[in-house]
Amino acid sequence: MHSVQLRHDMMQALRREDDGQTFLMAWTGGVKAAQLDQDRWRLLPVLHDRRPHVNGFYTQSELARFLGERGLRFVAFQQINWISGSYLSHWAPRIPGEQNYSLSPSDLWSNVARHLQDARMRPRRGEIQGLTAEEFEEIIDDASEAERLAQLISLSLRNLDTSVEHVASFYHDELINQMADGNIEGRRSSSMRDQYLYEHVHSFFLHLGAVRDYLAAFIADQIGKDSHAVDSMARLIDVIRARDIESSALLKIVQSSAYITPKDPPSTKWKASGWLDTATDLRNEFVHRRTYGQRSAERMGSLRAADREAGVFRYFRPIALETSDRDVFDVIVEHYEKVSELLYRCAKASGHNSSIPQLDPNDVISVQVTRTGS
Repeated sequence: MHSVQLRHDMMQALRREDDGQTFLMAWTGGVKAAQLDQDRWRLLPVLHDRRPHVNGFYTQSELARFLGERGLRFVAFQQINWISGSYLSHWAPRIPGEQNYSLSPSDLWSNVARHLQDARMRPRRGEIQGLTAEEFEEIIDDASEAERLAQLISLSLRNLDTSVEHVASFYHDELINQMADGNIEGRRSSSMRDQYLYEHVHSFFLHLGAVRDYLAAFIADQIGKDSHAVDSMARLIDVIRARDIESSALLKIVQSSAYITPKDPPSTKWKASGWLDTATDLRNEFVHRRTYGQRSAERMGSLRAADREAGVFRYFRPIALETSDRDVFDVIVEHYEKVSELLYRCAKASGHNSSIPQLDPNDVISVQVTRTGS
């Protein structure tokens, strides 16, 4: 058989992105704002001379007021970095009632898990030297139930962030594309790219349920129940009683938010209510009963004017619930805010340290310095 040799005279270097960074604000409708410096922001896209443009400069408060008055909703800050050709994105969602979003709910739960791991590993520091990689991984993975569940909550929240980030990017791209095509009069259209939107919407509701259930298991473990048996919010609500709520700071948060309420007497049980009940039903709709994009109304989107005179439009994509007059991203953001607020408050009230871990020099086993570039 003739062997194939690579042609070393036919080479072309793959392009690598230069190091750089950008800081963005994501809004519903696909609108974004990019920071130039301290408090100067540029708005995009804005229709000018029949083409999408970047427009600016504005302060953050000016943009918030302008876009809020036109029915758009702030979703998250996004820090994007390119380092040595690698793309990194940090997504920090809006937390209702909070002014500083630098630490996301996922960050807080990751910090909880890390502090629990550090406390567990510190007495075993002397064992680590000389272990194989497999032996070291076994020790790392031998986590307490609280540590394990805190890490699962963090990972699921990060997945939730990523799905919202992707929906925001889809909307932003569609907004620019529709503007560039001159399709600003509400004509509905679709493309092969829609499959990505269906996937991201499904992912959101899938991870919303995972976050909910891992939180329930974490609470179950705290109140002395078997978190492997009580591994969902439905099972937790079924087994809790008033004394459990009185003994649990996290259950008090859930109860005070009206997400659980007592069943009618003489029952001593509780039931899901309010947002938790609504979110669970919506999650079941798009994970178990059908997938987003199955209904005809969901298969096409259009542009709607937020301020036609100013050239500000939004992308609109229906979600077929009782009617088709809701936008799927708007619905996602409503639930995203609720779950972000709940998990943020629960991390703070978990009874564990949720601050950023500080590096202890005694925990450093070895240091390797790698230089890139010239």
